[in-house]
Amino acid sequence: MNTVDPAKARHDRIERLRGDRRLLAGAILASAVTLVCGFFAGHGFGDLVEQFRTMAIDSVFDDRGDGAPPYGPLWGTFGLLGCLASGNLAAAAMRRYQGRSSGPAFPVVAAFAASTLGLWCSSRDWLPPLAVGTAVDPVFHEDEKWGLWAWFLYYADWWAPAFLSALTMLALWYAVQVSRRHAETARTREWLLRHGRRVPAGIVEVKLRLAGDESGTRVAGANVTVVFTDGAGVRHWVTRRTRDTTIVTAEVLFDPASPADDKKIFVAFRRHPALSDWLPAR
Repeated sequence: MNTVDPAKARHDRIERLRGDRRLLAGAILASAVTLVCGFFAGHGFGDLVEQFRTMAIDSVFDDRGDGAPPYGPLWGTFGLLGCLASGNLAAAAMRRYQGRSSGPAFPVVAAFAASTLGLWCSSRDWLPPLAVGTAVDPVFHEDEKWGLWAWFLYYADWWAPAFLSALTMLALWYAVQVSRRHAETARTREWLLRHGRRVPAGIVEVKLRLAGDESGTRVAGANVTVVFTDGAGVRHWVTRRTRDTTIVTAEVLFDPASPADDKKIFVAFRRHPALSDWLPAR
């Protein structure tokens, strides 16, 4: 038998973790690992591109690079897996540290930036062709002129890093937008927790969201519609997305001065909701 309300215990546990410097240190360490793994992933990808480039611009009888063991793509694979794992750890640590409902996007930027650097470093060491514009056959001397594909891969040492740089800039722009949106949401939520009004809400509809994979179809979350009554007796309906699938209660936090403003309405589907349990409009 337990004498402590599980919902209250969960709330206290989450709130204790919010602002914990150990989580911040873990996020910084995981981000550093993401950078290192991202570099190896980019370098390994560059070595793989070099193999295709060499096959396109040189003859199969050109054996200049045959003595080098193909460890680059293997390390790149390990780097990619490590990048995914450490990036998710960094995002999860910051999510708990900041008390937010979703992880930040900055690990994606770190991974792309490090991969770009790794690819660029790899491309500086790519094997040059025996002759630009011709696949030289050093054995039978049956040389072939380059086609469009060979020319395309010949310049891969420039366009491949440039392409990853563009992806890095897009990821940075996305991360900045997400960070700004989260900061604005956090300010609104904290203001409402001090000056807003909390009322119980009725659950009107629960639509489960399904996702499929190799193992079959599974429930990925739910779209929940609730109804609440403001101070003037007017009823309002709002819908929120949640990963929870067992919805038994709902509570609404809103601004009494503008109860119809969806951006100032937060919904929680747990008793004793923690800060991250208040779901904003999307």
